[in-house]
Amino acid sequence: MRVAFFQPYLANWRIGFLSAFIEQNSHDVIVYDGGFKQKDDPKSLSGHDANFSITRLWNASWVFKYKNQDYPLYFSPFLFFRLIKDRPDRIITEGEINFLNNISIFLYCFLFRKKFIWWSLGKVRDRKPNALTRFFEPIINFLIKRSSCVLARNTLAKTYYLDCKNVNEDKIILAPNSMNTRLVLDDLEYPAPNFSIEGRIILYVGSLIKSKRPLDLLYAFKIMRAERESQDVFLWFVGAGPELEQLQEVTKQLELEKSVNFYGAIFNGVGHYFKRADVVVVPGMGGLVIHHATLLGKPVVSRVADGTEYDLIHEGKNGYILNDYSNHNLAEAITKVLDNQNYHEMCQYSLNLTKNHWNSSIMIDRVNQALMK
Repeated sequence: MRVAFFQPYLANWRIGFLSAFIEQNSHDVIVYDGGFKQKDDPKSLSGHDANFSITRLWNASWVFKYKNQDYPLYFSPFLFFRLIKDRPDRIITEGEINFLNNISIFLYCFLFRKKFIWWSLGKVRDRKPNALTRFFEPIINFLIKRSSCVLARNTLAKTYYLDCKNVNEDKIILAPNSMNTRLVLDDLEYPAPNFSIEGRIILYVGSLIKSKRPLDLLYAFKIMRAERESQDVFLWFVGAGPELEQLQEVTKQLELEKSVNFYGAIFNGVGHYFKRADVVVVPGMGGLVIHHATLLGKPVVSRVADGTEYDLIHEGKNGYILNDYSNHNLAEAITKVLDNQNYHEMCQYSLNLTKNHWNSSIMIDRVNQALMK
């Protein structure tokens, strides 16, 4: 079977999965990179190397603001013609965010009697409905209905398609959105940094952008230190982005320079930072970082993220989920993890959860199930 994956941008996290999928299957796989790249690329979305062949398409995408929200319109004008040339039997494509390209994919499948699979998180949780989203909704609903299968990336996404999009349950497959387990473990083979700090480590890994709310974590950390008798707690930021300068300035204002470290973006060897950490915190939007943390046996404190938190964080057993944006509550939840008498059991719970229920092997099996639909 000739299988095509279309991604409007080929991010590092998706390369990891595709690498494992290609290695473990005999399918003839084509990977299309839609070619989108933001000017500053704050989330490091594109330009990564891969150990498989990539077909990079010219793109005419753009991002515009509406009601204080960014709306990327991904569009690769020559995708339709490339599909005619390559003639894939199945196309696995990004869902709602990619609807313009999905029109081209639908037309190809309709004309040549092929099938496409809708691969998505469902509703973007930090985006409010408005006139613009309502305008495009009929097109998206039409495309979802014409897909052969919906690959939901977490349980919340599956529920969304069942309850809000009225998709039949037998058409939905839950494929846990996972890091490439082998690559995560191989990453630990890189030389470990010389961590000279003695104490408890709170870790943030991700782009330093507003939607991820790293500044909230800084304020929560200040609250924690004010309330703790022991000051042997440190906050590490691993990531880069436009919020870095403000974070560094606020760190000085709060007199936390000796307790907060900024390491920049790290791709090779980042696992050592997870292993050294005592708790990983997701103060804003995120998802795969939760899997990365639990895969390496770490408790996680998360606010509303992409829905993965409900699958990978079990309240009190390996972390906590907060449904508000109170920095005091965030500080309290982090403290509960650090001071938990069953801390080591929390770490083991995370390891068992990913080993048995949420990993790249299960994800690949579910994608193969979708291809048979």
